[in-house]
Amino acid sequence: IADGQRELIRSYSVKNRHFIGNTSMDAGLSFIMANQAKVKENDLVFDPFVGTGSLLVSCSHFGAYVCGTDIDYNTIHGKGRSSRKNQTWRGPDENIRANLRQYKTENMYVDVMVSDASKPVWRNAALFDAIITDPPYGIRESTRRTGSHKDTIKSPDGLYAESHVPVSQAYHLSDIFTDLLNFSARHLVLGGRLVYWLPVYRPEYCEEMVPLHPCLQLISNCEQTLSSHTCRRLITMEKIKEPEVSATGLHLS
Repeated sequence: IADGQRELIRSYSVKNRHFIGNTSMDAGLSFIMANQAKVKENDLVFDPFVGTGSLLVSCSHFGAYVCGTDIDYNTIHGKGRSSRKNQTWRGPDENIRANLRQYKTENMYVDVMVSDASKPVWRNAALFDAIITDPPYGIRESTRRTGSHKDTIKSPDGLYAESHVPVSQAYHLSDIFTDLLNFSARHLVLGGRLVYWLPVYRPEYCEEMVPLHPCLQLISNCEQTLSSHTCRRLITMEKIKEPEVSATGLHLS
């Protein structure tokens, strides 16, 4: 009926990848997510929680231009402690771009930057053909956003000094998914897809817990069992209309 591509799971194995982290996505799951998003040649794909860029690697294999953001400066710049056994610190060329170079898809690399997913940094337009991401759950990677419970002193023009390093605070799961769906409704092209993982406590799970948005149609909801009590669900949504200017239009259980 068709030719399979299971050899990609081996040839793109994380074990042999130049740059990895604690939460680097398994190659097989990365390619499944790219397939769910219908990633094709010359698409522009974005990951707002890019980490070490495993999802960008898979999308670039299918000919898509890839970009991403993450709040973690060290991960984006390939600095700090290594996740590899018997290696203390990351090398000078351990970064996302080097991973794409390893698989000969560096020409599909747009860029990655340090940015807070809860803050708007993009112009208000439909920019991306697909948004594919694995948001942090607060287990192996902390959930953080910029901000403080204290009043932060700004200059009179409202701008921070160039040397300013923002304070971070907790970024709750419900807020992560609220922001992700609102962002996707604004910045996906019509017919573009959002694919992401939703962590679930299995004994209490029901379908009403999946976040919904009037501009996004739920396409699929697949379970990956992690333990007897926990799992994560791969959610695929497709943009069916443009958002109204005045409505946030988000429904969360």
